[in-house]
Amino acid sequence: MNDVLGLMAMATSILYLCFGLPLQIIENYKRKSTQGLSFLLILLCSLTLVMWSLYAWAKEPIDWYIIGANVPGFVFSIILLFQFKLYKAE
Repeated sequence: MNDVLGLMAMATSILYLCFGLPLQIIENYKRKSTQGLSFLLILLCSLTLVMWSLYAWAKEPIDWYIIGANVPGFVFSIILLFQFKLYKAE
């Protein structure tokens, strides 16, 4: 039962993080701007995803469900942070 719940939680997180964040990345790219997007929110999102991944890595045994759910979102949040630098206030 735990494996089923772990898979469901991971799938839900991946859906949320891998559809919402990439759509924002694409929108920023089209507009060449991050206007209206909160830098602090994305920074805290990145930090949260890192902390959850570190927690999962430190567990015995390693919790691959948590890592699988958080690493893709972290990658996308790093891209968003890069876009803040790339498209800084003009």
